[in-house]
Amino acid sequence: MKRVQAVVAGVVLAAMAFQAGAADLLKPQKITAAFAAGPVFSDPKAGPDPEDKNATDYAIGFSKDKKMEAGLYKAGASDSPIESYPVDEFCYFLTGVVTLTSSDGSKVVLHPHEAVFIPKGWKGRWTTKGYTKYYVTYDSK
Repeated sequence: MKRVQAVVAGVVLAAMAFQAGAADLLKPQKITAAFAAGPVFSDPKAGPDPEDKNATDYAIGFSKDKKMEAGLYKAGASDSPIESYPVDEFCYFLTGVVTLTSSDGSKVVLHPHEAVFIPKGWKGRWTTKGYTKYYVTYDSK
């Protein structure tokens, strides 16, 4: 009986912790300039991008329906063809230079403190020696 009570108490405590965590998600999430300048990527919430082991992602938050995400992203050098950009994305670059070459040959070169909107379905090439950015993505699926 004591074991069952311990399990029930554990489930109740876990549910309370989940509810407290959920409540925290309904508050604004602030990222200071000092935190974004480096310590963010050694935070336990930061992790490797599953699609690019040369990049680190720090998700700040998600919309309730999980279609929108905001975060910070740090990547190394790359020269990647993009067949069809998977989401709508707004990027604000903190460091590095990124060149986006569209399939028609037009180029957009982005430097620190510049921003870009990339529409879902964009085709082209993403070239960089490395960068850090804030991002907001939206996936309509």
